Amino acid sequence: MRTIFFSLLVLVFATACGDDNPEAPKAQVQIDLQPVYGGQNFFMDSIYTTQEGYKVKFTELKCYFTLFGNGTNALHQAALLDYRETGSLLFKKEGDYAKFLNLSAVLGVDSSLNHLDPSAFPNESPLNISNAGAMHWGWNPGYIFMNIEGKVDTLIDATTNPDLSFSFHIGTDSYLQNLQFNNINWTDIGNNTRQFKLKLDLLAFLGQGASSINLSSEYLTHTAAGQEALTQKVISNFKNAISPY
Repeated sequence: MRTIFFSLLVLVFATACGDDNPEAPKAQVQIDLQPVYGGQNFFMDSIYTTQEGYKVKFTELKCYFTLFGNGTNALHQAALLDYRETGSLLFKKEGDYAKFLNLSAVLGVDSSLNHLDPSAFPNESPLNISNAGAMHWGWNPGYIFMNIEGKVDTLIDATTNPDLSFSFHIGTDSYLQNLQFNNINWTDIGNNTRQFKLKLDLLAFLGQGASSINLSSEYLTHTAAGQEALTQKVISNFKNAISPY
């Protein structure tokens, strides 16, 4: 009886100690992409001024990133930025930030993934058709890599009544863009989580000089034949507008 009683005491003590010392949270990494407009905060549907003096607002901002990793260390397969719906968070998952002081990714859906059955991806994957939705083309097997839409007033007067809508839908393997970030300073944001924050400067996206997208004449590409020059300019500008925050 004494042995049984002693064993019960040990069990109760061990259980109590376990309650007082919960398992430490596992290390996580988080990547965010925050849109800005030059030196201004960015909000969907707000009015901004282009280099040409046009008044512009953005009504849609979505883009895919795939194959996050560092050499042979894979971090994350795919992330979808849908800024209106989910804000700046690309993904958060378990991981050791120390393995990813350098980080590569693909802007768009890598060709190894782009032509697979979108209904075969796991339910939680942004590549699953239920999550991709309109970001997967029905007429052209594959995903839309980036979707930027909005309205612009090109009349340069006292009003802000839009006279044009713009729509940039970029896809197909020809327009995939490689991203590389080196010597990353992962920020400790608590709860055993390290964050790498990027920004997307939409003023820089519209460009200036030879790279400028003049919305009065360059307002539509769906990556169709005859739209190659604008398509390349749009995706190149988008890539170059992304940088560490």
